[in-house]
Amino acid sequence: MSGFVAFTHPREAPVVSARAVPAPGPGEVLVRLEACGAGAADFGFFQLDALPRTPLIPGFEAVGVVEATGGGTGVAIGTRVGLTPLASVCGGCGLCERGLERWCPKAVLHGWHRDGFLAQHAVTTDRAVVPLGDGDDASQWAPLFASGWTAMGAVRAAGVGQGGRLGVIGVGGLGHLVVQVASAQGLAVAAWDVDADRRALAGEAACPEPFPMESVDALIVCTPSTQAIQQALRAVRRGGTLVLAAASPSVRFDLSLFDTVMRGVTLAPAFLGTRSDLTELISLARAGVVRPRVTRRRFADLPGAFWALRDGGFTGRLVFNP
Repeated sequence: MSGFVAFTHPREAPVVSARAVPAPGPGEVLVRLEACGAGAADFGFFQLDALPRTPLIPGFEAVGVVEATGGGTGVAIGTRVGLTPLASVCGGCGLCERGLERWCPKAVLHGWHRDGFLAQHAVTTDRAVVPLGDGDDASQWAPLFASGWTAMGAVRAAGVGQGGRLGVIGVGGLGHLVVQVASAQGLAVAAWDVDADRRALAGEAACPEPFPMESVDALIVCTPSTQAIQQALRAVRRGGTLVLAAASPSVRFDLSLFDTVMRGVTLAPAFLGTRSDLTELISLARAGVVRPRVTRRRFADLPGAFWALRDGGFTGRLVFNP
């Protein structure tokens, strides 16, 4: 038997259950999970009036070891891999052809369309796996395959040239990685958060004395807060870019059409990035330039720790180890 965590009813906390170890089909691999990150997007399912599927196993970034394959994958048993949310895409639409496969209308995502990774075992596709070395720390690496990848995509979407000014709102599990990536790209970065401990996560990668928000060329919002998004619209300079990098299935927001148009603000979404972004991110991580800060919890502690996703009380990315 293999344990997993799942939402079974709307607006009810997830429960720990057990099932037979799933078997991989053709083009799939079975992974014994070692670490899985969790964040605001996972908590967002709790707030939905209806779940996209039942039961819904959340979790969309993980590290584990391949235990079996269904054939035709090219991934060897025993390989340690990182797991991304992107299980499959159509491969033939205009978005896929332009390297924007993450927005493919037929994209299948773990933790939404199919089982996520908050489990002891998961079945995924060879598209979703990234081979890693045996010496890599699973807990440190798990956040790279969704949060870190999105941080790379967010900095790209900001479109700020080297030496430009970038603001980051929300220095949590995603935001502190955005700060590190932006600093590695040669940008001047200022970070804001209502919590002093989270602000400290920005560390030396951020400017010690934040410049006025109205002077930033782009702002990346890394929290699913409607208030933060509305404040960011007024804070970015005229003609600047507002990047929305935090996704939650339960959050809605309103923006002033007049302010958006008359101030010339460009709205840009950020979710994952290109494959080359992921390759670059891994290189930065191996060089020690990007290093996720994580708070570890045991798999069995998840029902209680689940509420920390709403209340905070931890620094960096919350990572569960089976």
